[in-house]
Amino acid sequence: MLKRRTFSHQQGPRPVQNAAQRVRAELGLTQNDLAHLLEVSRSAVAMDERGERSLPWPNAALYYALQVALNVPPPPPDALPPPALSAANRADLDFYRQGLALQVHPLAQKLRCALVPLAQARRWQQVLPALRAAFAAANAGAEAHAWLDTFERRAARTERTAGGPLAQLQTRLAAVAFELAELDRLLAAPLAA
Repeated sequence: MLKRRTFSHQQGPRPVQNAAQRVRAELGLTQNDLAHLLEVSRSAVAMDERGERSLPWPNAALYYALQVALNVPPPPPDALPPPALSAANRADLDFYRQGLALQVHPLAQKLRCALVPLAQARRWQQVLPALRAAFAAANAGAEAHAWLDTFERRAARTERTAGGPLAQLQTRLAAVAFELAELDRLLAAPLAA
C-alpha cells in the first residue's frame, strides 16, 4: 500500500528539483513509495534522482509515463466541482472557521496599534517646519533645535521602517478575510448525500 506524504512541508515542487523529485513531489510520494510503484529498490530511485544511474528499461518507461502525465496542466480551480461535505467535514470546517474568525479582531487591533506611530511621525513631519520657524523667531537655544532634530530623525526612521510590518499585517488580515469568505461559501453548499 502506498503511503501518502507531504513533500517539503507541503510546498510542492521547487524549480531546483530534477524530474524525479518533481514526480514524487506532485504525487506526494516518498522514495520508498515510488520504488514500490516502479518495482525497483529505494536506492535505485535515489541514484536516479542524483543522476548516478538510470532506472532499468521497463521501470523507466513507467516512470517516463508518469512524467509525461504530470506535464499535463492541472485544471483551473474554477473548473473543479465544489467538494461535497459530509456533516463531519462541515463540523470540522465550521470549527476551523470559528477559530479563524477569532484571529480577525487581534489582527485588526495590531494593525491599528501599528498605525499610531506612523500617524504620529507624519504629524511631526507636518508640524516641524512651523515649529522650526517658531523656535527661530523666539531665538530658541541650541537645545531646543537639537530636540526638534531628534524628533525629525525619529519621524523619518518611523516612516522608513513602518512599511514592512504594516504591509505584513494588512496582507495577513486580507488573507484571513479571504479564507473566511471561502469557508462561508463552502459551508453554504448543500450537505453531501
